[in-house]
Amino acid sequence: MDTIVGHPAIKATTFREATAEDWDYVTRLGREAIQKNAGRPVIDLLRSQKDVPNHGWQVNNYEHSLQCATRALRNGETEEYIVACLLHDLCQDLNPYNHDKLAGDALRYYVSDELHWVVANHQVFQLSFRDHSKFDRTACEKFRGHPHFEAAMRFCEHYDMNCFGKYDYLPLEHFEPMVYRLYEKGVQAFHAKHPY
Repeated sequence: MDTIVGHPAIKATTFREATAEDWDYVTRLGREAIQKNAGRPVIDLLRSQKDVPNHGWQVNNYEHSLQCATRALRNGETEEYIVACLLHDLCQDLNPYNHDKLAGDALRYYVSDELHWVVANHQVFQLSFRDHSKFDRTACEKFRGHPHFEAAMRFCEHYDMNCFGKYDYLPLEHFEPMVYRLYEKGVQAFHAKHPY
């Protein structure tokens, strides 16, 4: 990730010591860095998972993510949907018990409310497809009636539960421009709504 260099640091060492001018300065530099690096931290995090263990499956989380995104692309899904597929398990190794919520937060300002909700709740929906397991396959029923219930079921059926075998997936580099475009657009929209 690039940083903006060549700018002097302010003299304040605490928030309370910072002057109004200091706040304007550091906020401007921070926003410039956020815009310049939009999407790069999530790509770096996903790339760091290239060699994680597969935990008994035929593919690891990195390959699973690429497979999900490739299937979505080949099925004609939108770029936003493809990126959601690519990043839905981004935080699997950070917190396997709550990875969907973390991935949802990573996508919160960059995808629709529906896709954000689907990713942020896919962990309980995927249990529905774990035939012959001891998991509670009806756990997602607590969301029955939610406007995005069917979308979450569709996501898990077509782009999550079926992506653990060998498959001719595209490389991460194919999806990087999509991620950058989506994140850059989201950053611009966020800054437009929150000018300071």
